[in-house]
Amino acid sequence: MFDFSLSPALAWALVGLVLLIAELATVSFILCFIGMGALIVAATTWIGLTPSFSSQLIVFSASSLALLFLLRKTAKKLFAGHADVPPDYAGQKVDVVKPIPAGGEGTVRYRGSDWIAFSDTNRTIPEGATVQIETIEGIRVKVKPVE
Repeated sequence: MFDFSLSPALAWALVGLVLLIAELATVSFILCFIGMGALIVAATTWIGLTPSFSSQLIVFSASSLALLFLLRKTAKKLFAGHADVPPDYAGQKVDVVKPIPAGGEGTVRYRGSDWIAFSDTNRTIPEGATVQIETIEGIRVKVKPVE
């Protein structure tokens, strides 16, 4: 009938491709290097350099770890952006839509959307006041009154 067995080279290539695709979902910059290690083993197995499973595992482990340690930091900088760039929201002046009580939460309008806002001041910031954004913490905006 049909023979569904895979050659070792094809099996390693499929594992490598699955890991590379999985990296797109996780963006952890780990799976891609393990996937590339599997593709390296697929190539070495296909050309006959790693005929035994133990030699394939050695090449897989060594190449995956080497790629991970040598290239991960560079890949993160290249694809994840630079953390030292100041955020564009810091210092922006926005209007208070719902009063922000001392120790509580109100609402501000920023870029056309309403955001939950809070402040460290010990007084209520009234509706219509202008405040300055200090940071964004999750889904909340920390603001301070404009003096």
